[in-house]
Amino acid sequence: MPPIRALDDWAASRAYSLALSSLKGTVIGIDATYYLHQHLHHPSTREPLLIALGGFPFALRANIERELKELKELGVGVLFVFDGLQFGVEESQNRVRNESRRADSARAFEQAWDLYDQQQADQVVDAFSNAGERSEINRTGVNEIADLFVPFEITGNPEPVEFYRFLQRILHENNIDFFVAPYSAAAQLKYFESAPKPFIDFVWGSTDVLLFDIEKVILKLDLEANQFFWVSKENCKEELGRLTSEQFLDFGLLLGSRFLRTFPPFENPTFPGKPWNIRDALNMFNNANRHATTLCSQFEEDRRVQDLQYLDRYKRAYMSVKHHVITDPEGRVGPLDPETAPSDVHELIGQRLPEELYYYMSRGIIGSNIPNYLTSGQLTVLLPFGVEDSDVYRHLTGDLLMPVREQAICLLSNCLHRFYQTKVINVRLWYEENTDRTMNLKTLPSLREVLRTWRISHKQLPSELANSQTSRASLKFAIESLKNSAFVSKTFASKDSLPLSSEDEIVHQTILGFLQLRGYVNNKHELTDWGRCFSEAINTLDTTKTPVDLQSFESIFTAVEMLRLGVLGPNDWFPNHSGGPMRGSEEDKSYNLLVSRVACIGKLKHKPIGYSGPLSRQLLSFRSLVAAVRRTLRELIEVILTSMLLSGEVDRSIGNEGLTALAFKLPFIDDNDCGLGIAVRTYLDDLLYQPESSSPKTREEVRAKGKEWFQHSESFEANLDTAFTLWDAVYTASQHAPKSFKGAKQWEDANKWLAGQR
Repeated sequence: MPPIRALDDWAASRAYSLALSSLKGTVIGIDATYYLHQHLHHPSTREPLLIALGGFPFALRANIERELKELKELGVGVLFVFDGLQFGVEESQNRVRNESRRADSARAFEQAWDLYDQQQADQVVDAFSNAGERSEINRTGVNEIADLFVPFEITGNPEPVEFYRFLQRILHENNIDFFVAPYSAAAQLKYFESAPKPFIDFVWGSTDVLLFDIEKVILKLDLEANQFFWVSKENCKEELGRLTSEQFLDFGLLLGSRFLRTFPPFENPTFPGKPWNIRDALNMFNNANRHATTLCSQFEEDRRVQDLQYLDRYKRAYMSVKHHVITDPEGRVGPLDPETAPSDVHELIGQRLPEELYYYMSRGIIGSNIPNYLTSGQLTVLLPFGVEDSDVYRHLTGDLLMPVREQAICLLSNCLHRFYQTKVINVRLWYEENTDRTMNLKTLPSLREVLRTWRISHKQLPSELANSQTSRASLKFAIESLKNSAFVSKTFASKDSLPLSSEDEIVHQTILGFLQLRGYVNNKHELTDWGRCFSEAINTLDTTKTPVDLQSFESIFTAVEMLRLGVLGPNDWFPNHSGGPMRGSEEDKSYNLLVSRVACIGKLKHKPIGYSGPLSRQLLSFRSLVAAVRRTLRELIEVILTSMLLSGEVDRSIGNEGLTALAFKLPFIDDNDCGLGIAVRTYLDDLLYQPESSSPKTREEVRAKGKEWFQHSESFEANLDTAFTLWDAVYTASQHAPKSFKGAKQWEDANKWLAGQR
């Protein structure tokens, strides 16, 4: 979570420093959200152009892995704890503030693009950087409960929650433990530190954790200076006028955190233009006899306090901290202090889920979105920051992807108590202010029984599949296996079927179920027309000289899905955005745009350093379509695996490590940027500018320019080859798609055009 600006800044100025060597032999519990927040704003990781490119910072992985390595060499153990489900109740005031922040950031974003279009190179980087920072400044200190869980595109810089999977995979690959809390990571860290047999010695996090009676908090590690900075809660209380622990909790909540927004009168300084500070707030608190309820009563006539029903929200926040829900070593989920907790904790935190589901969440099997929809009864779709509020994006997220979300929500509810199976989910879209759109789970057909028809065994694989060099945890292997009639005949479950035990079997069956729900496989476990279309597409990779990995199959599948949905083509979906093809005839531009959009589904291979090169708002907007599809597919496949676990289809002795490994073998985990699309568009545009654009010599000369355009690209030519290989596969899909697909001729013409340009 972003830190409490007032308290965090105040505490940082009173931090102590010690040599890192003093931590040798200890275990640090790390608030993963705070850790990511620090990295995303560190000079070595922060990339000013990230909001104009999308995706993840290129230097982030290298910086994290270097830090983890140094901590290991110092003999310091770490345990990362991630925030889990949303807790509390979203409010209309919060939506209004979000919309205000979105509008403010959007204006800065528009100004940055205007400067880019005017070729004001000396100002562009700062403008994009400021567009991102502006939204961060607006957020800080006003972290309402729902703020942490909104998609990162609302603000200029990505939200840490969008990097959870990214960080978890790094930790898994480096054999470092992580744990996803049922709700707040701060509460879980409190438990880990104070349990009868503590799991950790110290906590590294924001000042939010001080609200949970953690005595010492590490705020920052400086590996270059070989020191770390920490604060003492006792010292903070002393410097604030010898506050008691209860008074500190009151004051901390009033200052603003993820549990409660800042007390409005704190934000109204005596002198206009003078920023409020912690001393001004403390004077007001002292004048109210150091009681939050008294202070709220003193301002009960204040319109802002009335509109927010602040006193009631304070009471809820206070109880949420006191009785927050955690997981103990036995997997039991309950309040921090069960003996004093009220019976209606669910009213403060959220509807309870089965402990088994919390366990799978803790191991990273399933993210929080789908469970959040069920517990909150609300599915909210917001407009990504920097994306034109276009008809195509509304149609995609509000209509085309809704059935996929519906499948995921319905399937998970099928595995839970009847309370969830009959729930009505309210659907709120950013472009529908007054809507009664709902999702009635009671009326939806059960998907659980459809998936339970599957049961595979790799011990019975036909020789051609057993000897295949294709990864058994891939989309390609799943498709190949269903083209083998001997295998298909043995994929049906029976009363005597044994639970799946090997990781490859579990992932293989998960993908098969996923393909069935997405319409690539029928009830006879045979490929449908779209299944055969996807099969033809990935077969093109068999003859390519370009390196192929699991992400190649995922990119092709995403592209085929977009073909099915009608959101992959040269249509003029973003007429008001710059950055499209500029040279050649209108036909040239149309073909260039189509090829570049296909490339956007792939990923630019780039050195671990900030991006420096051309930008395209046109392709950035299209990239958001790709990201929306990929994210929705990932949520569905996570739920399919979770349903298999909840239904007993997987051997329960698989263990913690086995479960975590499964999470990172599932596809659609990587986010994409629009860099590869920009590379293709730039190459084709420049080629069309040349007198003899179709000659091999000219193409070679233009390819060589890539080093100048994309200075930190690993290999511009290799990136082009990757993009054109992806094109070949998607083009093949367009030519083998069912008759319902009407764009085959357009793709054929584009392919003939590209043959003379690549």
